[in-house]
Amino acid sequence: MMNENESPAADPHADKYNDPRVVVTRGQIVALVAIVVVGAIVAVLSIAARRTKLVKTTEFWGPEVITAIQLGDHVELIPGPGAHFKQVELTAFPGLGHLRKALLEQTHYQWATVKPLSVESLVTDSAADIEPDQAVEASAAVADEDAGQPIVVRLEFSDPHYKRVPPASIDLELASGTIGPADGSKRVMVTDRVRPALRHQLGLLMKVSELRYGQRKVAEDEAAQSTE
Repeated sequence: MMNENESPAADPHADKYNDPRVVVTRGQIVALVAIVVVGAIVAVLSIAARRTKLVKTTEFWGPEVITAIQLGDHVELIPGPGAHFKQVELTAFPGLGHLRKALLEQTHYQWATVKPLSVESLVTDSAADIEPDQAVEASAAVADEDAGQPIVVRLEFSDPHYKRVPPASIDLELASGTIGPADGSKRVMVTDRVRPALRHQLGLLMKVSELRYGQRKVAEDEAAQSTE
């Protein structure tokens, strides 16, 4: 507010400070508060929607395996029945975070397909020995034209540096998208949307392993020739 001793020329906008035409109504205040509240609610709901849901996956895997998937800083991909590649370390793999989320999110699984059977039995059992309750897995592999032959790979999560959790091993049959603990106690299928994504991602890693092995063999052959 302008002092009575000040000249109007010193502050040409002084008459705007207390302009009686500018009126803040109760409705405007309520609207502003409502906007802030709605924004806060939307932010909370958005965070909740993006948060990985772990209730059913924790029941299936157990808390130690879940923690190993989350925190294990040493991850290896190991060949199982039907797989032909060299063991590869995934610790520095850029897509490892996506792989962890794929395994942790409970909506990525078809929980009605849980069975007290091993994942490896899908490959090791002969076709004549397949039981009726394996028909779902078999039909999933047949329906997916890109599935290829059934192969099992093993993911091993460990924490050798901090030793926060014991190692956890998970078996995956890539053709049908069946997954379960390596002890063979049970298995479950992932959803139709997740199955090709897992197979594609792990397939790329297997190819990387093959390339590394091929490069190593070339180097060994060259070294052998140079010593002859």
